[in-house]
Amino acid sequence: MSRPISIHSTFSFLAIFLVLLTSYSCSDEKELETGLTTINLVDAYSNAAPVNLSDFASDIEYIRLETSEEVFYRFIYLKTTLGDSAILMKSNDRISLFDRETGAYIRDIGHKGDDPEGFSNAMSSLGINSSNKTVYAKGKRFDLYEYSLDKGLLVNTISGPKMDELKSSFSVGSIMDATFITSQGILQDKFAVGYFMNIKGNEPLRLVVYDFNGEVLKIHPNHQSYEKNKNAIRIESSDFHNYNNALFFKENFNDTVFSVGIDTLMPALLYELGEFSPPYAEQESMSREKRNEYMIIYTTLQSPDFVFYNVAFKEKQAYGYYNRKTKEAFLSDPSTSDKKTGYTNDIDNFVSFYPTSINEKGEMLGLITAEEVYEWFQDNPDKVASLPENLQTLKNIEPEDNPVVMIAKLK
Repeated sequence: MSRPISIHSTFSFLAIFLVLLTSYSCSDEKELETGLTTINLVDAYSNAAPVNLSDFASDIEYIRLETSEEVFYRFIYLKTTLGDSAILMKSNDRISLFDRETGAYIRDIGHKGDDPEGFSNAMSSLGINSSNKTVYAKGKRFDLYEYSLDKGLLVNTISGPKMDELKSSFSVGSIMDATFITSQGILQDKFAVGYFMNIKGNEPLRLVVYDFNGEVLKIHPNHQSYEKNKNAIRIESSDFHNYNNALFFKENFNDTVFSVGIDTLMPALLYELGEFSPPYAEQESMSREKRNEYMIIYTTLQSPDFVFYNVAFKEKQAYGYYNRKTKEAFLSDPSTSDKKTGYTNDIDNFVSFYPTSINEKGEMLGLITAEEVYEWFQDNPDKVASLPENLQTLKNIEPEDNPVVMIAKLK
């Protein structure tokens, strides 16, 4: 989501701002390439209905994460699993492993801090390097840090790209005039990709691809601009995700998901939004009410047979999927909920499913808060007896507990 923030010339705000996931986007870039997958969300919305989990999944595994004074997370993100043994969780200031079978806390990976080995932000967008058995986090300034999953120690520093534009960013008088990287992705476990937020309204840079020594391999320019509000800045959440050994990237005000190569940027998925396509040029000048008239796709996940997406529309969030075989797009009906409508859990007739990632085994991972589980039991006392035994054990959960992990086996 986004919100306006009053900006003064004090450039110290940059230190805080760099840890935020931000982006702009381009609705005009709709290059149709051979093999481009088009997902028609206009038709999907016109036929919006509850989307059943059984449409694409066959089984769900539940893991209740341990809660204690030492192991408590206010904001937590489920990133991936390490085989069948562990679950990797991230918050802004913590990276932790939990036992996949029992949910017991195992250990932290690295730590947040100003010391040489402390990361500045765990960054949920950054995943793991399976071959090296490491996990990535944001280091100092534009560096990335790589920590051992076995011992939790810092093993490598990935230097930020060697660019004059980044060096000068720390000497300009106002953040409005700055050029800097606000989010990053990893390509083929050998290269990093940095995204430049269009703070100025006419930022000339879009993406930079560089090796782990900071040597720049490719710079992709930005050709889009918008009407700048000089007294405010709007923060957006960009989306990097990995699939099939490739890196994909999308901006909020853009209908296209791009495949990022070492020296290429190719359209891979096109969300057909029609009249609901958000206009890039008005992204900062439009009112909140106007913005709610457009569809904003915040996240995309891919599997061999499906594409999954999260859509913000009319002040609500809806989830849907595209079937690659039948070429049909589906979207849950946002009118059935006050805030969000996930995938209806018709497999266990339990809480709805909200995916966060897909692991290397092709399992879809989701997270449900303890409060949502607690409320389900309070609202559905007549359904408790029909739940599987493993789910009935969750009825003693407290709203302040750590969340419950859901792992769906995709068809």
